[in-house]
Amino acid sequence: MGLDVPDFPPTKPPSAIGKDDALGLDFHDGASPFLLRADGKGWLFAPTGLLDGPLPTHYEPYESPVTNLVHPKRQASPVVKVYNVPGNAYAAVGSPDYPCVLSTYRLTEHHVSGAMTRWLPWLSALMPELFVEIGPEHARELGVSNTETVAIATPRGAIHAKALVTPRIRPFHVGGKTVHHVGLPWHWGYKGVVQGDVVNDLSALVGDPNVSIHEAKVFVCRVTRVGAR
Repeated sequence: MGLDVPDFPPTKPPSAIGKDDALGLDFHDGASPFLLRADGKGWLFAPTGLLDGPLPTHYEPYESPVTNLVHPKRQASPVVKVYNVPGNAYAAVGSPDYPCVLSTYRLTEHHVSGAMTRWLPWLSALMPELFVEIGPEHARELGVSNTETVAIATPRGAIHAKALVTPRIRPFHVGGKTVHHVGLPWHWGYKGVVQGDVVNDLSALVGDPNVSIHEAKVFVCRVTRVGAR
């Protein structure tokens, strides 16, 4: 269906024999449907190239409000890349100073970090300023109403944003306690038709062991009403 090219010919029976001198899909037998592997096989183990594994397991993010309930003796990946540099402090597991989970995301009205699209007036009109999504329960605890300004802080820094109070953000109940979820989009900076605080000022430098992409999709934070102690 559609325009996608299937990885496996739909009419090839499982009993089909591969041709050793053939190219592409003709080389694969009827039980080898994995086009992107040289041998056409699905791999349970990765024999080369990975610094972790060989089987997937659950690790908590490097910053987490709870201990690893699946593997209590191993909180985070043992081969994760950490950077002990000034300005990159990490929150301790379950730190009461940073009790919330913060996840980041992108908006369809902006491209990647917004460095290009926040200069376009029609896109800037659709998304004029930075906001932070918080759940109604969290908002009540903070004494915050929709569109009020709040501060979001991590061990690396703090930014301000307007609160978007929405029931699509729900609290978690993990390890016998309630953990509030906070959502922040990227896209704003100190230049452009619209401007705002930089969300990356909050994220931690934590590198994936294989490609070193930093763990900026989820970390911990504290949210306070601006003006509150």
